[in-house]
Amino acid sequence: MAEMTVIMKRELWSFFLSPIAYVAGAAFLFVPAFFWFSTLFLNTGGATEAHMSNFFGYMPLAMLFLASALTMRQWAEERKIGTLELLLTYPVTTTQLVTGKFLASFFFIGILLLMTASYPLTLSLFGNLDWGPVIGGYLGTWLLSGAYLAFGLFASSITKDQIVSLIVSLVVLLFMFYASSLALIVFGTNHPGLIEFFTVISPATHFSSIARGVVDLGDLLYYLVFCSFFLFLNSSVLELKKRVG
Repeated sequence: MAEMTVIMKRELWSFFLSPIAYVAGAAFLFVPAFFWFSTLFLNTGGATEAHMSNFFGYMPLAMLFLASALTMRQWAEERKIGTLELLLTYPVTTTQLVTGKFLASFFFIGILLLMTASYPLTLSLFGNLDWGPVIGGYLGTWLLSGAYLAFGLFASSITKDQIVSLIVSLVVLLFMFYASSLALIVFGTNHPGLIEFFTVISPATHFSSIARGVVDLGDLLYYLVFCSFFLFLNSSVLELKKRVG
């Protein structure tokens, strides 16, 4: 546990020294907020009630780019500059290495989300804000970020180039997020079993449920299994590299 904490602190500190993290973080903080506030206050034909559904509607795509940008360098850069082999010789397990990097990214995104807390607080001044969907939206966004980060770390572990890792993460996660919609387009209504399968494995399904303020045990288990699966694959890839040398 102590070793994993050291790794997590090291990686978390590296985010505050990384220009990529600052650029991606700034874009995450301001771009969705700009579109949301524009829709809320500048569109005279828009809704006048206090809600943040549009804001959290932007979150899946915003989080996809943020998580992919944060994880693209995690292992790919270590391999490129030759420090991965050194890391693997440390008296820590590959599971501790992977978990430490994951938690650092997860907490960094948590800090960014906390910085957006001023948005609902400001909105509550203009009307009676229903805090249930707001809390659910933040929880769903953070859990969704965990899923994205877990896959992004895995993608980074199987590539040597940051840009390749970024592209792999974006393409695969986009496909997974819109899997149910794509399946409906491809198969139509002739294969309800396939439609149901892609609906269940899509992060969009579980994010939408939690973002409405409905926290279901099945949705929480989905994210737990999703993250555990890809973190396990990440550890397996590193363990293979450790044995091969």
